[in-house]
Amino acid sequence: MEWHEVSKQYFEVERARFKKGPLEGVVVFDISLASPAATFASSVLAEMGAEVIKVEPPDGDPLRKLTPFGEYYFDGTGLPFAVEGRNKKYMTLDLEKEEGRELFKQLVLHADVVIESFPPGYADELGIGYRQLRERRPEIVYLAFSAYGHFGPKAKEFASVPDSNLLGVAMSGYMMANRELPEAGEPYNLPTAPGFWMATNLAGIYGAAGVVLALYHRLRSGRGQMIDVTSIEAMNKISLQLIWSHTFNEPLNVGVLPLDYAVFPYAYWRTKDGYVFAAGFTDPNFTALVTQLGREDLLEKYPNVFARIKLENQKELYRELQKEFEKYTFEELVEKMLKWRYEGREGVAVYSRIATPKEVLEESYWREREVFREMVDRRYGEITVINPVWKLSQTPLKLKWLAKKAGEDNYHVYKRFLGLGRKELSDLKSAGVV
Repeated sequence: MEWHEVSKQYFEVERARFKKGPLEGVVVFDISLASPAATFASSVLAEMGAEVIKVEPPDGDPLRKLTPFGEYYFDGTGLPFAVEGRNKKYMTLDLEKEEGRELFKQLVLHADVVIESFPPGYADELGIGYRQLRERRPEIVYLAFSAYGHFGPKAKEFASVPDSNLLGVAMSGYMMANRELPEAGEPYNLPTAPGFWMATNLAGIYGAAGVVLALYHRLRSGRGQMIDVTSIEAMNKISLQLIWSHTFNEPLNVGVLPLDYAVFPYAYWRTKDGYVFAAGFTDPNFTALVTQLGREDLLEKYPNVFARIKLENQKELYRELQKEFEKYTFEELVEKMLKWRYEGREGVAVYSRIATPKEVLEESYWREREVFREMVDRRYGEITVINPVWKLSQTPLKLKWLAKKAGEDNYHVYKRFLGLGRKELSDLKSAGVV
């Protein structure tokens, strides 16, 4: 068998069902509220095999109400929550009530990880913050999401400001940098945000990674720890290139898309049948690009990387290349590239079609890779979902079920961890505690 056929067997979803995940046996209580970052983090941990128990107030997490255009609800739950609520168990508990907090303190004795998103200091005031919980369970790993972190002047001054995706992309500098040049005119040169929860999802990934690191440390030391994550700092990590230039007193005061202050050509252009991304920033690759486009004259005008990287030169070169790209379809450009490679000529011009979200969903290759799948859920019917991204051959991540109703697992959780029966639960429900 060829390698691609052998490797496929390592990662098939059907085979993964019979293997344990890497975090099997880890118990996570997610008490976050209205936090996409925390929800994303706990869904990643649930994919890894952890037993994630989502703790909601009796009327549910407000995130359940968010959905595209306010139309796509599934059994009263919005699409994002339904999908990112994967693999979790659901219980209700009012942490604003003293009795609810006492119950939670008992539950923590069985927990490995707690995830929260309260204003910094609020959980501490309630008596269920990290310093109280670590007294009860020194092994606890405590992941906290907030807007400005849990220490520093802004952490205290803006403690009531909730973490959010827009805050992350705005305060990191990403939104200002992700715009066109001023001459593009409005609305193209306005600060621009991505059309998805980039900052909070990224914070969620860093949060989940922090939990894994903390659990590994606990294996060696026996001690837990607190993890402090903000969406702004998560975005700062991937926006570092935008910050570097300022350390060398070369500030970027304007966005330069589709140009690039580090490499060029490395941008997108309009073609006869859509848009294409193209790269040819090294000298051999630039030679390949302009020759394939029939513009060898540009080699004399822009002979090296340093000539092409100047902003004014980028603007002019972009316009010249645009005249050529719009003469071809994507397939015609690929044919030129392949012919160049077949002839064994130096340099590589890279072309890639810029796909629409619909085209991505309909791409058969991703189905073959089992990236997307149609899942039939007894609550929601059939929904197209994305499988876990990490592919591990021995400890695979899994998608087992979508979000459940608030409190759907109350009996199971309270009975298993606290020994409470249906009568006790009924009394707690009547008191508004669960």
